[in-house]
Amino acid sequence: MIKKDNIAIVLGLYETGLGVGRSLGRKSIKVIGLDYRKNIGFYSRYIKPIPCPHPLKEEKEFIEFLLWIARKQNEKIVLFITADDFLISISRNRKILSEYVLMNISSENLIESIADKYKQYKIIHDAGFLVPKTFLPINLDEVDKIRRELAYPVFVKAREVTSWWDKIKGGGKGFFIKNNRELMDTFKMLFELKVEAIVQELIHGPDTNHFKVCCYISQQNEILLAFTLQKIRQFPIRFGVGSVVQSIHYPKLLRTGLKLFRDIDYRGVGSAEFKLDEKDGKLKLIEINPRYWQQNILADKCGMNFPLTNYLEVTGQKPEHIVNFKVGTKWINICSDFESYLSYKNLDELNGRQWLASLRGDKIFSVFAWDDIIPGFYEMDFGKKLMRFVRYV
Repeated sequence: MIKKDNIAIVLGLYETGLGVGRSLGRKSIKVIGLDYRKNIGFYSRYIKPIPCPHPLKEEKEFIEFLLWIARKQNEKIVLFITADDFLISISRNRKILSEYVLMNISSENLIESIADKYKQYKIIHDAGFLVPKTFLPINLDEVDKIRRELAYPVFVKAREVTSWWDKIKGGGKGFFIKNNRELMDTFKMLFELKVEAIVQELIHGPDTNHFKVCCYISQQNEILLAFTLQKIRQFPIRFGVGSVVQSIHYPKLLRTGLKLFRDIDYRGVGSAEFKLDEKDGKLKLIEINPRYWQQNILADKCGMNFPLTNYLEVTGQKPEHIVNFKVGTKWINICSDFESYLSYKNLDELNGRQWLASLRGDKIFSVFAWDDIIPGFYEMDFGKKLMRFVRYV
């Protein structure tokens, strides 16, 4: 029998937060969702949404607002963090929150090191894991020096994600760089905007060579859940977010991911993304995300409810250690995957029949759900994206 006295607070209401809210709400746990933007989770029947101050731009106001909500409850609230900007703010203010909040996240030093992509690279490299060669130039002279050590193409991405999204318009996750001139021009633009970025050599292989290990590690350092998935497609292609992913059984990937989390003394929910290098057949780490990942509802569909385990553990209800999960189940964002399909089609890598066939089988959608249907209509922008699909067909 689950005790449900503690209210769950989901921070961030994009697809990630919507998935967390549904996993808890379907277990009759009361869920409040906070976001500074009116994201898709505002329309879920499982979440009571409340607009909040920006957790970084208005950090003091946000923390006070969260405490105001917490003080009104009879029991401590349980926090679920689904976006980077919330994570940094909560981590920095954990001491003043601790009287009213239950949560399981890693140490402040580790969280801030992971949020800094260059420090994250150093931690992983020093721990002995395979990572692509990475550089952090601080001026154009250093860019000029490192370009002699690079094997093109390379990828330029944010050192710290939040400021990147604020200042880089249309840059996506980063820039694909094919030669010295593009590298110099890109960094000239970034230095003018006062944005720090890293240069990373590419791991060769198709998009289907991307994998994730997702874990929940208790406050007592016990791995209660471990889930693995593979990207089928992503958008934008090559350097985007998974638009179709599926649960898989990949023992070597799992062992590598679990060793990584143990070696860095990780706690709470986290995911590590790897890519299989087609040149040498080795798994190489791309990045760690110290929060809930976008497709977390897939694990629930496969028998591992990460938010429920998180809730039970921090409220002292001793969740069970689950080892097995269903494999071959897909998570699909149908809108972004249609855009992905068009990109692959333009490169003659996918045709319409192959795309439709890839959507068959056991699946769960990122937003659409029969028991929570309204968010699905908002995902389609009231039909605009759907009509584009209909016109195409």
